[in-house]
Amino acid sequence: MTSIIDNESKALNFEYIVYQLNIKRTELKISDDSTFTKLRLQKLLFLISTINATRENKGLLDYFTKFYALPYGPVESDIYNAMNTQKFENIKFEGNKCFLDDLNDSRFKTLDNSYKYLVENSIEDLAKKRPIKEYLTMSVFDLVNITHQWTVWKVAMTIAKMLDSGSEPMSPNDIIDSRIKAY
Repeated sequence: MTSIIDNESKALNFEYIVYQLNIKRTELKISDDSTFTKLRLQKLLFLISTINATRENKGLLDYFTKFYALPYGPVESDIYNAMNTQKFENIKFEGNKCFLDDLNDSRFKTLDNSYKYLVENSIEDLAKKRPIKEYLTMSVFDLVNITHQWTVWKVAMTIAKMLDSGSEPMSPNDIIDSRIKAY
């Protein structure tokens, strides 16, 4: 069953993911301010959202439902639009760079604990594929290449090219059914 999440709730849900990634960044003593960019956060959002998704339990794909295949990999359109229109309370974007402004646990008191657990569990499970430090420090184009291996992205981009379009939607079920998944 797919949840209908309004864009304000979706923005808060995304902020929680960034908050958890920032905790990891701090624990790992990664001081590079360029760790979080629009492109990196979009690729990480895709990987975190898909790591545990099944037809029976879509997990984070119940919250982040509007992924599109674009030339640099999957992008969640509502989050992309929020990035470009400054719709986050504690995250600001200037160009491709991301700045965190007083992002702390008190911001997320209204989030359901089951959602928080789902995010934390998904990040932990992603880290089982390769250390989370690698995702946070590898070249962003290495992350792009990981997402380009997904069958669902390849098929959607082929359709987009046939339609002379720059993007094509990828439904949660198509993402889940992707024959090749890379992490």
